[in-house]
Amino acid sequence: MAEFSPHTDIYKIKNRLENINFFIFWLTLFLSIFPIVFVKICEEYEFISLINVFNIIAITLFFIIEILNEYILLPLADSKRRDDFIDNSFGSKFSIKNSIDYYDNQEIENGIYKAAVNQFENCFFTYSLVKISTVSKIVIPTIMLIIMSIIAYFGFSQVPFALTILQAFFSANILGDLVKHLILMNRLASIQDSWLQLFQNVELKREILNHQPHILRYWLQYETLHSKINANISDSTFDKNNEKLTAEWNSLKTKYNIT
Repeated sequence: MAEFSPHTDIYKIKNRLENINFFIFWLTLFLSIFPIVFVKICEEYEFISLINVFNIIAITLFFIIEILNEYILLPLADSKRRDDFIDNSFGSKFSIKNSIDYYDNQEIENGIYKAAVNQFENCFFTYSLVKISTVSKIVIPTIMLIIMSIIAYFGFSQVPFALTILQAFFSANILGDLVKHLILMNRLASIQDSWLQLFQNVELKREILNHQPHILRYWLQYETLHSKINANISDSTFDKNNEKLTAEWNSLKTKYNIT
C-alpha cells in the first residue's frame, strides 16, 4: 500500500473541491425544486427571487471549481505523477521527493521493462477503479436528468431566462461527465487488453528492446487518455479497494511471470 506519492496532496485538494461541488449539486437541485413544490409558501414570503439568486451563485461557483480542477490542479498533479513514474521506472531524479510503495514492482530492475510493468499496473488499477465506480457515476446523472426534466415541464416558465440557461448548462455538464466516464472505461479496457497480450510473451523481458515501440505506444495511449479524461476516483473508493486490487495485481504478476 502506498505510503507517499508526490501527486497525492494535489488530488486530495481536488477531491475536497469535488465534495464541495457535490454539495452544490444537491443544494441547487433542492433550490430548483423548492419553488415548484412549495408554490404558495414562496409566493406568500416572496422567496422565489431570493432562491433564484442563490441558484445562480451556486451554479456559477460550481463551474468555477470545475475550471480550477480541470485546468490547474489536474495538469499539475499529472505532471508530478509522470515525473515520479519516470523516476521509479528508470532511476532518474525529476521529482524532489519520490513515491514510497506507490508501485508494487520494487524487485524489478530499472529500465524499459520496469516502465512497461509500472504502466501495466497503472492501467490495471485505473480500469478496475473506474469499473467499480460506474454505478455511482450513472445514478447521479440519471436522477439529475429526471428531476431537471420535471423542472423543465413545471417550472422553467416561472424562473428567469438566465437561470434557465444556467440550469441547462449545469445539467449538460453532469450528463457530460457520465459520457466521459463510459468512454474512459471503454478505452481503458482496450489499452489493458494490449498490455495483457504483450505480457503473454514469455520471452518479453529478454526481448524487451524488440517490443519497445509497442510499450511506448500503449504508454502514450494511456497518458493521452488520462490527460483528456480524468478518472475522478474518490479517496474512499481507492482506500476501500486498494488492498484487494493490490492482491489481484500480484496474482497477475505471478500469472504472467513478471519478475
